[in-house]
Amino acid sequence: MNQILDVKEKKLKLKMLFKIQFILSFGLMIIVLVYFLSQMNNKSKENNISKVISLNAKLNSVFSENIQETYLGRIKIDKINLDYFVYNTYSDKLLKVLPCKFFGGNLHHPGNICIIGHNYFDNRFFSNLNKLDINDIIIMEDLDGNKYKYTVYNIYEINEKQIEEVQKNDGNYKTLTLCTCTFDKNRRLIIKARVN
Repeated sequence: MNQILDVKEKKLKLKMLFKIQFILSFGLMIIVLVYFLSQMNNKSKENNISKVISLNAKLNSVFSENIQETYLGRIKIDKINLDYFVYNTYSDKLLKVLPCKFFGGNLHHPGNICIIGHNYFDNRFFSNLNKLDINDIIIMEDLDGNKYKYTVYNIYEINEKQIEEVQKNDGNYKTLTLCTCTFDKNRRLIIKARVN
């Protein structure tokens, strides 16, 4: 008789343990779902801000004289579906909204222009630069509508402290250097391209 009671007692304890485990798992699943939805909402808000700023830049280029001070131009890379205006100056605050010119002059003259952009590890900003290959095309468009076709000629990584690497001028070419962080965030992916 004791054995039957022991078996029933063990089954009840096991049943109770499964109920607790189910409740905890369900609760954890709800927490993860809420977190995921809030992250998606934040990304959507940030993306909408970038779109509004790009629209504002397009309108300003038509109606404003001072646009040259704010924006370098527009960068387009069809292969990775990238199309953003680029701020003419860099700050941490601006970098959260659009890619920024980190170094260099303007698109009209020979020299190196370095543009940096965040890697959010999704499809925003410079997150897909790692999908570029040698000979891929990057289009830079100035605010007057002039287009400059750059061809990728070098792709490599540097240590995050090797800033002088992005400032190098490769001769008398119109050179474009794109820079973003790698997946481990300790290194920087460098894409070098030039007008042929």
